[in-house]
Amino acid sequence: MNYHAVITVIFFIAFIALVAWVYRPGRKRDYQKLGEIPLRTDSHGRRNPKGDRP
Repeated sequence: MNYHAVITVIFFIAFIALVAWVYRPGRKRDYQKLGEIPLRTDSHGRRNPKGDRP
């Protein structure tokens, strides 16, 4: 096996591990929290740290 094939296999395994880590069920709450960041400002553009709508 040449070095190119070994590097390809290593990167493929790293890619699969990264995809598995991103899509694991325990991260759902974190991603929902991150998805609400744009909604944390009021109509005047001021930041609302609690994320509540005025």
